This record gives sequence, structure tokens and C-alpha cells, in this order.
Amino acid sequence: MQSLVSPSATQSPARGSWSSSLQVVARRRLSALLLPVALLAACNEASPPPQLEVLRLQGTPYQRGLQHGKQLSSKIKSFYTTMLKTSLLPYLNREQTDIAAVLKGYDPLLHPEYGNGQFSTLLLRESAAELEKDIPQVYRDEMRGVADGAGVPYEDVLVLNTFVDSVLAARSVTYFLRQAGAPIVGRLEALSPTVESDGKDNDGDGKTDEAKEGQVDYAASPTATFVEVPVDTKFRFRLTDANNVRAESVRILVGDKVYTAGDPSLQMEPLILGSGATSEEDLVVTWTPPEPLPAASVVTIGIQAGDGKLLTVPPPSRYRTMRTEQFTITTVGTGKTRWEVRNLGQQDATTQPPSVAFAVRGTATITGDPLIGAHFALLDAGTSHKHCVVQIHNPDSGPSFAFVGWAGIIYGFSGVSSRGVAYAANMSDTLSNPLVKQVKDFLLNAKLLSAGEPVGFVGRRILENAKDATEAAEMVRVAKHSFGWNFLLADKNGQIRAAEVYSVVLPDEQLPSVTYGPSPAEPGAADPYGRSWSSVRGDDLRQSVSYRALANDLDANILYDLKPQRFWSSYYYTSIRAFGRLGDLIDRDYGKFDVDLAIATLRDPKLVDRNDSMQATVIEPKQKRIRIAAGEVPATDGEFRLFELPTPTNDPASAGGGQ
Repeated sequence: MQSLVSPSATQSPARGSWSSSLQVVARRRLSALLLPVALLAACNEASPPPQLEVLRLQGTPYQRGLQHGKQLSSKIKSFYTTMLKTSLLPYLNREQTDIAAVLKGYDPLLHPEYGNGQFSTLLLRESAAELEKDIPQVYRDEMRGVADGAGVPYEDVLVLNTFVDSVLAARSVTYFLRQAGAPIVGRLEALSPTVESDGKDNDGDGKTDEAKEGQVDYAASPTATFVEVPVDTKFRFRLTDANNVRAESVRILVGDKVYTAGDPSLQMEPLILGSGATSEEDLVVTWTPPEPLPAASVVTIGIQAGDGKLLTVPPPSRYRTMRTEQFTITTVGTGKTRWEVRNLGQQDATTQPPSVAFAVRGTATITGDPLIGAHFALLDAGTSHKHCVVQIHNPDSGPSFAFVGWAGIIYGFSGVSSRGVAYAANMSDTLSNPLVKQVKDFLLNAKLLSAGEPVGFVGRRILENAKDATEAAEMVRVAKHSFGWNFLLADKNGQIRAAEVYSVVLPDEQLPSVTYGPSPAEPGAADPYGRSWSSVRGDDLRQSVSYRALANDLDANILYDLKPQRFWSSYYYTSIRAFGRLGDLIDRDYGKFDVDLAIATLRDPKLVDRNDSMQATVIEPKQKRIRIAAGEVPATDGEFRLFELPTPTNDPASAGGGQ
């Protein structure tokens, strides 16, 4: 067991920052906030599917909002009641006791305004008020028009237009805390007598046959962990948790096979520390494959375990269980470096693909014209797909534009303008968000408040102001974001750009938000090995919900040991799997893309979330057209309805290109 212990290892370094009882209590209490968000993820199939509403709006921002509110008054009230009052708010109220035990600002005895069931309503309203400070006045005017037209309070419309940003920021914090409180994989070893003498760089560190060649500190990765290992290799894991790791909960997953406690291939024993004492936090698991691994093959291995403390509040009783960590290895004869092998694993019945988007142009399409395809999946709750709305705006000045959103919400996550500029946006879990900054600035006096410009309003500004994809990408990069997002941008002239953005918590230590194109030769478009971040052949870009260029989004200690997205996000492995699948489809069909193929790509079974699908779009920037599928789950099963933009007479920049 000594190879698993560093000279100073008397406890897991990853747990060091959780040693104080105050921090342990804080992470347990705050993680309770995750439950209402998880409950939103349950989706009921709509039968028959509701009609996709279409709004054609003209005039000033207020006038367009007034038209929106009058035409959809009943749906706006229904959406607010179903999504918020009956789904989210009651469950947030259940968690007040636990949250107030840590954040005294929410204690109803000290602050009666949070009593009598008002906690969750005030939580979202206060966050909305903070977000409103960074919403441009023209959009506040439009929301005011929606409220007046629908006959509802302005504050309700503001909450509708900001709750996604508020909930996502809270969700990221609570998911991180849940993972931090569950077992983690520390040391990982490939056990073979020949690994240190086979003449190969098995661990990808640039050295060959050094001591401990087959040992690494585990870190989730989009590529392989070990390559060219012998087929008789064993694997050893060190699992760590402050509340012990339950041996009976350990599961090893390889393909469709599951190995559990009691299987002769699994050996489990406590870690013996350098002092000779037995660790109370660590469990050493050795898996010996029951038969040799296949030669010259790629193999993905998953591991999962639970801790030893039974939680009873809130019910039901449960143990904390880590997400299934997966790592990929290759066996002798594969002939690829670690960086050439993707850590994809395989989709199973317990996970669904996340949101995806892609842009193709030039040699990737039949005509050379650009296309964007996007499928947005997040929180449906059996509700949002019933309230989808296509909004086609023809303002008094500037371009006309169209997007798909929801009743009462004045933005969407994909759209196109009459200037031939289009975008698609997908969320990206990150701890670089205003809630973490609150903890940084105020510690346990922090409030669960979001801040910055909600992403939908950034999208609106693109549609109303950007003249091309490069300008749009820069607008995205410099915006004051309230959360993490991935954007794809395209324009009628064939430019395509990607943007990865977040809220900066530690300006001196964090990278700024980035934009890049498809060519590895462009500044910032390639990784340290010269590979494009997200292009297959140079005329395409693709994204899911994990960062590529900003993979190290935050690694710091602010009351807690904060880790980059890949260490804790529940979406990470499904995202890299979807990203890989999307790349394979683009590569297979290069040069053949048109609208029909873009739709077929979005309908690929390995890319479709069949539970929380919300809407799907295919956009032709040059033709100023958008096709929208919405109103059922999954959205991609429905018809992609065509909407064409009028060319406004008061915007010269909208003329030409597709006329």
C-alpha cells in the first residue's frame, strides 16, 4: 500500500480545507438547496403536444411588450404559477431551516420578513432585483409592457426573466457541495510489472519508464488516463471521504458489466498510512479483470461509491453517493498517445445527453452557406415546453429578429436577425459565479444572490446590434455575465465563432472569457498540442455544456476548496460524450450538410435528451430563416417550423446577403 501514500500523507490533501466543523456543517446545510432544482428535472410527456405560439411584435420596446402581454396573458399566468409557485417555491421553503442554520440572514427569527412561507419568494425576488441592475433599460421597458398587457405585477415578470440565471447559479454551488461531501477518487494506479520498463509513456507526462509510471493523482479528463498498458493490468483506486467509504457501496463498471462488493475480482482494504496507522477516511480498491483486457483496444472504466453517514434531513434517508467517475485506458498495440484517445465511455439508462449546438459552413455544407443547429435541454418540469413562444420582432429602428422563448420571457437561447447574425447559447456549470463571490466577500454572512446581465439579454443585444459574428462574439466576451455559458455565433458571410464565458470571481487568478474560431491557426483557437478546441476540419464548430478553452475555470480556496468544472459538474461526462458524438457525425457528413441533415443530426438518438428537451432550432443566417421545433418532449420529435424574417426599411445593414 505504500505507493499510495506521499511522505506527508496523514490525511487526504483534498479534504484538508474541510477540516473545520463549521465548514463541514456549511457544506451539508447549503447542499440542501439542490433538492428543489433536482425536482424540476422531472418531466411529464404532454399529450397532445401544445401548439407553438407565434408572436409578431412591432413598435417601441414597451409597445412590443404590451402586445406580448395582451396576447399571452393566460399563458404567462399559467407559466408563472406552474413553474414557480407550484414547483420551485414550495420546495425552496422546505430548505429554509437548513440554509438559515448557516446563513443567518435567512433566519426568520432574526429576519421576520423571511417567515410565513415567504423565504423562497423573497429569495428569487431579491436575486431578480440584483440582476435587474445590469439589464438595459429598453428591456426593462419591454418587461413593463408585458406586465401591463398581461395584468400581472412587474415583479412577477422580472422573476420570470431572471429565475433561470438565479437557479443555475444556486444549482452549481449545491452540486459542487454535494460532490465535495461524497467520496472522491484520489490516487489511481495501473498495476503491471512491465509498465516501468516497456519503453512507452503510459501516463502521458512526457517521460518514459520513470519510477511510478503507472501512478497518477486522479483528475477527470476528456482524454485517456493511461495508454499502451498490458492486457493483464490490474487497477487500484484510493477512495476518500471524511465519513468513511462504505465498501458495500463500491461499484466498478466496464461496458455492460458491473462488479460489486463480494465479486472475486474486487479486493478492498483500508489505507495504511506512512505512520503505520490505519486511515479512517480512505478505502483502497483493487480491481483485477476476471479475464485479460482486449488487445489493441480502448477501454473505459467507471467507479462509484457512497459514504458512511446516513442523512435523514430532509427525507428520504440516504447516503451521499459520488458521481460515477470514468477513465479510459488503451492496451498494448493501440498506437496512440494519451491525448489522441477520447474518454467517452458509453451512454446508459441513468443519464441523458445535455444541450448541444453546432455551426457548419464552406466545405462542410452543400452550398457553402452557414448553418447553426441547436437543441436546448435543461429544466422542463413538465411545464416549459407547454409555454414555448416564437417571437418575431419588427422594432421602430434597427433590424428585425426572431427567437424561440417562453410566455412572459422576452428572450430565448437561439435566434437570428435580419442582418444575418445568429447565435445559440448553452449553460456551462461553473463556480465562477456571483454566489461564490458573495461567499468570498461576506463569508457566512453571504446571501444567495445572483448578479450581472442574464444571458438572454446578452442574446437580445446580439440580435439588435451586431453586424457580424466577430462583433457578436466580442459583445458576448465583454458582457458582465451572471453564470457560465457557451455561445456559437454565425453570420450571413460565413463567419463562425465560439465564445466561452463566466463571471470573474478572482480577477488576478482567472483567465478572461474567450472567443475563438475553427482554425487552429487563429489566436486562441488551439490547445497546447495544436488541436482546434472544437472544430473537426476547419469549417465547423461544436459545443455542449462543458468548457474547452476555459477548462480550468476556477481552482481556489474561498472558505471551501473550489475545483474546476470537470471535478464536480453532474454534466461533465455526458457533455464530453455528446461533444464527441457530435464531432463524429459532423466528420462523417462533411460536405453534405443542408437543413435536412442538420435536423437529422439534432435528432440523433445519442444526442437527444428525452426527459428535459425544451426546444430545437436550425438557423440559416444568409437566408435570415429559423426553423423551430418546440411544444413537445423531446422537441426534436416535432416538426421544425419555418419562419422567415422581413427586411426592415429602416435598417440599411439588413439589406443584401440572401435577398
